[in-house]
Amino acid sequence: MIAAILLSFLIQVAGDSPLSNPRLEERAQAMMREIRCVVCENEPVSQSTADIAIDMRRAIRRMIEDGKSDDEVRHFFTDKYGGHVSFRPPTEGFGILLWAFPFLLLAGVGGWLGYRAFSHRNRNLAPIPEDGRPPE
Repeated sequence: MIAAILLSFLIQVAGDSPLSNPRLEERAQAMMREIRCVVCENEPVSQSTADIAIDMRRAIRRMIEDGKSDDEVRHFFTDKYGGHVSFRPPTEGFGILLWAFPFLLLAGVGGWLGYRAFSHRNRNLAPIPEDGRPPE
């Protein structure tokens, strides 16, 4: 039983071998960190041990070895599994709100704090006399 488990693990690891060209393997590793495993929750395929993640890593390496661009690899996975598979939200359409939301939230909170700080000031203060004594 243990030998069968060990054998299946070795077959999976052997099938997930790096590319011979170090520059292509570096690109593949970067893509593997951008693509989310569809089985694991919020885990990139580079770290996942799920069978589908191993297949996804193989597909990434195969596409990069075939000369596909990073955008083509991203589009392949988003077309196949949906936008959730990408750790990068899109920069067009609704995705622009995801990129802009933190900045809009920061500006809104800053504006609200500024309004609160300056709207409650007492504006009916008497001027200080030149002799420095408080008014009676």
